[in-house]
Amino acid sequence: MFWDFVAQNWLGILIVLAAVVYILFLSVTKQWTKVREFAYQLMLLAEKNFQDGEGELKFNFVVTMVYRYFPVWLKIFVKEEDIKKLIEKWYQLAKDYLDDGEINNSILQIKSTAKK
Repeated sequence: MFWDFVAQNWLGILIVLAAVVYILFLSVTKQWTKVREFAYQLMLLAEKNFQDGEGELKFNFVVTMVYRYFPVWLKIFVKEEDIKKLIEKWYQLAKDYLDDGEINNSILQIKSTAKK
C-alpha cells in the first residue's frame, strides 16, 4: 500500500524532497556566514586577551567556542575536527587580507620567499 502510493506520486515526493534539501542548504550556508563572523570576533578577542606565545591556546579557545555555538542538530554532521580545519582556513584568509588589503594568497608568497 505504501509502495503503491510512492509509485503513483514519485514526482511530487521528489519535488518536495528537493525543496526541503534546498531550504536546508540555504539555511546552512547562511549559518556559515554567521559562524565565520563569530569566529573572527573570537580571534580578535583571543589576540587581545592571550599572550603572544600562546598561539595554540588561542586557537583551541576559538575552536571550542565556535563549536559550542553550533546547534545540536548540526553537531551530528560537523565534528570539532572539521571546525579546526575551517578556523585555520579562515585565519589564513584573514592574515592574507590584513597584509595588503586583498585576498590574493600574498601571505603564501611571503612564506615561500622567506624559506628560500
